Amino acid sequence: MTTQTALSRRLLRRETRATRRGPAVAVAVVLTVILLVLLAGAIAWAVDGGFRAQAATVIAPVATIAGTPSALIGMGVLLVLLALLLIGLAVVPGRRARRTRLTARTALAIDDGVLADAIADGVARRLGMPRGQVAVTVARRAALVRITPTSGVPVARADAEDAANRVLGEAGFPLAPRVQVAREGVIS
Repeated sequence: MTTQTALSRRLLRRETRATRRGPAVAVAVVLTVILLVLLAGAIAWAVDGGFRAQAATVIAPVATIAGTPSALIGMGVLLVLLALLLIGLAVVPGRRARRTRLTARTALAIDDGVLADAIADGVARRLGMPRGQVAVTVARRAALVRITPTSGVPVARADAEDAANRVLGEAGFPLAPRVQVAREGVIS
């Protein structure tokens, strides 16, 4: 493997993986708000005697309820689930909706939406129907092609599947097309 190929593979991998910026920012914001509220409460507790008395009347029933074994177990389970969720978000790689292809000369990363539009355009052109009547959704291993025929003009499912296979073959992405032809057509 040449250094150029290794670099291309690394770049393509970066393009298909999502960052963990969203969950990290959400956790940081929640922790910051909690710490600011605790800081404001501690300052008010130290400065204002009236706040201390009022806070003690609010905290007393909560502390009584929180001291029961069932509440402690419930809080523990909730914290363990939250910890597992955060660990999962940190460890499991995120996936962007992109496909990659590496050849001897090029490295290509294409968005699933662009691939879906190309499939829809190719199927509509090969079947001789308006583009608005073909919708495509690209999943991990398949492309779902939904066709709404013009009323009175039948569309052969095999022809649509062949057209989708041709477009995917020309694009060079190994997806299995699943074609659905609507029972009722649209009036043109």
